Amino acid sequence: MIIKRHLDANQQWFPEARFGMFIHFGLYALLGRGEWVMYHEDIPREEYSKLARRFNPHRFDADEWVASAQRCGCRYMTVTAKHHDGFCLFDSALTDYKITNTPFGRDLIGELIAACQRAGMRICLYYSQPDWHHRSFVHRPQAFKDLQYSRPDDEPNWPAFLEYYIGQVRELCTNYGPIDGIWFDGVQRTEQEWQGRRVYEMIRKLQPGAIVNDRAGHGDIFTPERSLSHLPAAAGYMVEACQSVAHGAWGYQQDTALYSSENLLHSMLKMAAANGNYLLNVGPKPDGTLPQDWLARMADMGDWLAEHGKGIFGTQGCPLQEESPTMLYTRQGQRLYLHLLAWPESDRVTLANLKAAPKSARMLKTGQRLQVVAQDGKVELRGLPALAPSWGANVIEMTFAAESMLRPVPRPQAAGVTPCVTGLAAVSLTPDEATLKGFGFKGSVLRTQTLKPAEMEVVRPAETAIGAYWTPEQTAEWRVQCDRAGTFRVAVEMAAPEPFDGTGFVVEAAGQKLAGVVPATAGHCDFVPVEVGELRLPHGETVIRLRPTRPKYAFYFAQVRGVRLQPV
Repeated sequence: MIIKRHLDANQQWFPEARFGMFIHFGLYALLGRGEWVMYHEDIPREEYSKLARRFNPHRFDADEWVASAQRCGCRYMTVTAKHHDGFCLFDSALTDYKITNTPFGRDLIGELIAACQRAGMRICLYYSQPDWHHRSFVHRPQAFKDLQYSRPDDEPNWPAFLEYYIGQVRELCTNYGPIDGIWFDGVQRTEQEWQGRRVYEMIRKLQPGAIVNDRAGHGDIFTPERSLSHLPAAAGYMVEACQSVAHGAWGYQQDTALYSSENLLHSMLKMAAANGNYLLNVGPKPDGTLPQDWLARMADMGDWLAEHGKGIFGTQGCPLQEESPTMLYTRQGQRLYLHLLAWPESDRVTLANLKAAPKSARMLKTGQRLQVVAQDGKVELRGLPALAPSWGANVIEMTFAAESMLRPVPRPQAAGVTPCVTGLAAVSLTPDEATLKGFGFKGSVLRTQTLKPAEMEVVRPAETAIGAYWTPEQTAEWRVQCDRAGTFRVAVEMAAPEPFDGTGFVVEAAGQKLAGVVPATAGHCDFVPVEVGELRLPHGETVIRLRPTRPKYAFYFAQVRGVRLQPV
């Protein structure tokens, strides 16, 4: 997977925008059980497609959708042109399964793009490559987002489906004038399968200012989902975290639990501080209106941004430089913004990460001046009001004499060298000793997690494993120290339930490479040793690297409990 380190000049609108409205809308709104209802309830294609006969969002008003996004403080919108069910909200010449063939009879995407262009609102178009309706799509048993049953009229033909999907993306990029991005959602296949680089280059040629996400394997931004991913932003990549106002679904769902306005506001602030964007979703009702209870949460955020947006829009994040989990920074020029997610218990806050004291400090909402006191290498801001001026979070604006006002971020500590004495006992390289590198789809990172005894088939003390959806770009590395050269037999302890077995992996060290195959195990905690051969390790320090190769899908799920080195 290839993600650009730096956005082009004509894409700089994106990090400046910071906050967008996501909209999931389609036939599934009629059922009110979320956008995955066809998949989760195994509704046959011929039955599900009948929903098009009564799909009539007659109260849809493109200008009202845009005005609502503006009232909520959003600087851009992303809307589903086609979701996994294959139904198109735009007038595609490549299919009859589209909104212009419904009682509604109009091109919703075309109208919304035109409304955004009139209002100066940026718009990106979500497009799902997986397609549960198209006869040429090649479904694979047990694969994520693929149907688990076949139908008599299926005609699996991957080249034909590629021509269809790429042709529709071309339509979206040529039929409506300027658009601002394409948001793919096909993480279960590789860049080669989706032709990600080729499609990316086509989009940028047709729409030079467009942002393209990572889910075709080649793009500009990572897009973590229902999680806040700081690490890619901190490493210099652009990140957009998406979240829905509702707990359970992205598409309209009746009587569903909603996140609190404060929870959503804090999520947005955490992403801004990590130098990322926040894309917050609402699911329109079948009549085309935005549900008022969902919208009210976003409107609360709009009210907050009307008073504090100076500390968000057009700012840079300060990843890893927060004073605490509830004291975050953004910056712009010689101004630094301190975001207080919790109101202090006293009338002052102490800051340890500043290079020097600011020239001035004030509450952003009220303009109240604060006293600045520098002592013992720290800065105190004194005179906070007894009560928080605003709900949810409050912002202090500080002005400095120079643009460099924060201490440098310390480099992460490298993993310690693992002792490895040739000729004596075997050595186990554990997850806690590994250095985990690289990013996967959605900006995911490898992580070390504790496996609780209750999760184990045989009750035993808790242990750790490296667990995640691995991609070939992600590695686990150990540094070992040998007091003299020697040969070691290598085994990797793995757990990988079907269908992720069969993927290749390699162990590399000192210019040697050992290949193995991920086994099928009874569960994600059922570990088995996989023997891969022998390594000749030299005297001194050596890096041992574990990484996947030849994934059956774009990623695979495998947990690794360790690498065992047995002296020969």
